[in-house]
Amino acid sequence: MRRLVMAAAATAAAMVLTAAAPAPVRAQDQLPADSLALARQFTMWLYAGEVDSLVAHYAGERTPEDVRQRFEMATETLAMRAGLEIEVMEETWKMRNGSRQYWRTAQFTEIDEPLLVRWVINAEGKHTGIGIGPLSQAPPTDPAPE
Repeated sequence: MRRLVMAAAATAAAMVLTAAAPAPVRAQDQLPADSLALARQFTMWLYAGEVDSLVAHYAGERTPEDVRQRFEMATETLAMRAGLEIEVMEETWKMRNGSRQYWRTAQFTEIDEPLLVRWVINAEGKHTGIGIGPLSQAPPTDPAPE
């Protein structure tokens, strides 16, 4: 039952937050030098419910009001269903939809399966998309360049 509730909550959060895929850009133009620190900061703001900070650093196509509502719902759902992050299992960068994404896999207090938080960050240090879901439902990544 606990896994079913976790999967439903994580799937709902992923559906709520996933932004439209950004237009592909050259990998060397995508990320500022401090992109790992930015990704970690965005994640901490998400966990802490600091919606104003997340909205202020958003550069996607959605309206600020829409982004605010989505992050409010996601932070509430994450806190209620997943609990607190207790261990970061992996932090990595993956290519997906032509953009580099920060992938953070972590264990939480209220669920058995690790959650995956994904951020797309542009060259200006703003996030343009996020995804949250169970690690077992991680989306496919781009094939390796030949």
